[in-house]
Amino acid sequence: MSQPDALPDANEIPGALSAADVGLLANSTLGANISVVNREYRLLYANAYYAQSCSSTQEKLIGLSLFELHDEKQMRELEPYFRRVLAGETVTYVRLSRIADLNGRWITVSLSPWLDRAGEVHGIVLVSMQVHDLKTNAEALRAANERLTSHIDNSPLAILELDKNLGVASCSMQFRSLIGLDLDPMLGVPLLDVLASGEALQPLALALARLQSGDETRNRVEVALRHVSGAIVHTEWFNSALTDESGKGSSIMSLVQDTTARTQAEARLLEFAMRDPLTGLSNRRALTVRIEQAMQSVDTRLALLLIDLDGFKPINDAYGHAVGDEVLCEVARRLTVLTRSVDTVARIGGDEFVLLIKLETLHQTNQWLAEFATRIMRSLEAPYLIGDMQLQISASIGVAQGSPVAPNAVELIRRADTAMYDAKRGGKARVQLAPIQLTRR
Repeated sequence: MSQPDALPDANEIPGALSAADVGLLANSTLGANISVVNREYRLLYANAYYAQSCSSTQEKLIGLSLFELHDEKQMRELEPYFRRVLAGETVTYVRLSRIADLNGRWITVSLSPWLDRAGEVHGIVLVSMQVHDLKTNAEALRAANERLTSHIDNSPLAILELDKNLGVASCSMQFRSLIGLDLDPMLGVPLLDVLASGEALQPLALALARLQSGDETRNRVEVALRHVSGAIVHTEWFNSALTDESGKGSSIMSLVQDTTARTQAEARLLEFAMRDPLTGLSNRRALTVRIEQAMQSVDTRLALLLIDLDGFKPINDAYGHAVGDEVLCEVARRLTVLTRSVDTVARIGGDEFVLLIKLETLHQTNQWLAEFATRIMRSLEAPYLIGDMQLQISASIGVAQGSPVAPNAVELIRRADTAMYDAKRGGKARVQLAPIQLTRR
């Protein structure tokens, strides 16, 4: 097979440019080093930029071997690429240049076979361009993205990015852990479909809609999510939006904090604040709240039984507070047994207890209330076995019904309290019903 020592003529390769045309084109290609070598790696052609990178001229380079331009180590790295091209393959790669002024600069290299009319490979066309700034900028961007991803994944907040249609664009590991889902099934899916928690998501849906419409650029919302395990996860969302030319949200970033521990702690504190520490019953504050809540409905009928223990103080004085506390706890147990889950049992003072009863049927009249209160009184009169002692107390009970003309907790408790003192003045261990108030005081 012949091995030309110069560029093939345009007549040898159909449609090919002449050597002069190629030289003109190559020398006008800014930033590209172009050369052609034969199968022995001797230069048949070099453009001006290639010659400049070798600190030489085009004329002096022609006929030189690449072994004269590159050291042994470089040629060991390059020869595997050359052999692939001489076998008919086109090869492209990026490497650090070690040529003259380009030493230490990133370049992209394209190696193509130089073919004759019959398709036989006579040499290699080498084209290289500097991509140093692009490569270093890309590397800096990659490193910055790695750092940002690391910061995001190590952040105590879950981070979520939404597109203009509120579809999930990206999310951090914490968000995936928060709801127990993998990333891939979420990408592109509307966030509200991913979370699928029904009405509980309404506050979040409204907050995101305001960002999407451009009415707000940032907002905050608290919402309870459901983990795939079924557990409820309380969260606080800090949302911000980028807007497009029309002012509508084009991208939304959400920082999501898991507030489950805090919410549960607050609930425990609230529960503690609403409970009598000795008996575990509701306290006066909780009773007031429940009366007010129940009175919000015009269809709800209420009765309140205010119970004051007779003979408790002598027990407390004679046997001490420990024994007295056991008696109070037993009173709480007996009252709880005689009521329903819809009712409220509360301790509002030292030896004062309250039953808040929901009257759900018409037959629960004054007579029914009097009989129910009497049953409570008889239960509390039964002996209390504390250690080896058998103790006895009684109870005076005042009963008041909720009145549409006195629709507040304070008034209802006051009327029951008045009826209870009437019972005490009447001889104790009695039930006294307060008259239904028909006019405002």
